[in-house]
Amino acid sequence: MNRLLPLVILVAACGKADHRTPPPPPAPAPALEHATQADLAQEIADADRLGTWREVQHRWQGQTLRWTVTRQRLLCSSATDCNVAAFPIQRPAKQGWMPLLSFAPGQYDELARTCGSQDQCEVTIEGTLSELDVSPELATKVALSNVRLVAAPAGHVQTAHT
Repeated sequence: MNRLLPLVILVAACGKADHRTPPPPPAPAPALEHATQADLAQEIADADRLGTWREVQHRWQGQTLRWTVTRQRLLCSSATDCNVAAFPIQRPAKQGWMPLLSFAPGQYDELARTCGSQDQCEVTIEGTLSELDVSPELATKVALSNVRLVAAPAGHVQTAHT
């Protein structure tokens, strides 16, 4: 009987269904009041000092952002391969991350029309920060999805969208 008791307890425990309600998914972060790329860079710098990497990621990922960026023709050659400079180009670079863009339908074509053959073209975009990898060990990775062109360079007339 002594040998059977642990086996009976094990079978009974394995056969029980867990009727607890799963925990709710984490609430999305509230919309950021200050959401420029400079604000993100400052929070990443603070996380470097304070070790608050997860908090930064949770606060920023999923946010809708409107940033002015520089499209460099060589780094944005197609709708599936487009990185932009989030900051003015300077030596030495203060931030090394260059967001990867995934465009809303037709928006890459609009960017290509807007910038034409210019090597560098400043535009304002809006999109969702869909990926933010920040850590002390790896380079920061930023990706925006559902990107739309919202402002063209000075002197360029942008076509209306529906």
